[in-house]
Amino acid sequence: MSIVGNWKLFYSWGCSGTYNETSLTFVNNGTFKTGDGFSGQWATVGANAQWVYEPTPSAVYSGIATGGAMHGMMTNFKLGEHGCWYTTIATIPAAFATEKKVERAEQRDSGGGNKK
Repeated sequence: MSIVGNWKLFYSWGCSGTYNETSLTFVNNGTFKTGDGFSGQWATVGANAQWVYEPTPSAVYSGIATGGAMHGMMTNFKLGEHGCWYTTIATIPAAFATEKKVERAEQRDSGGGNKK
């Protein structure tokens, strides 16, 4: 799965449940930049995504990408801290907007069958 593009990153050091937010851009050359001035390198293998802040040792984010969202855990080896994060894609790709419409979607239950 490609994660190239603009995302919104929500992160919580210590997994406190209080999340801070910044923009996050993954470039197709394997680098990334954040809205709060950080950068580094990223890679994916299947649905697994990881990005490493530079200079190392610094923050490392690892998680799972599913459609227009990702979630996972992060650690900062230099500071000895860890936390939780999730992202949402900042803009919906045109390909998602033009996918085939599900017929009578409003008449389907949460399992995909017909409402009773």
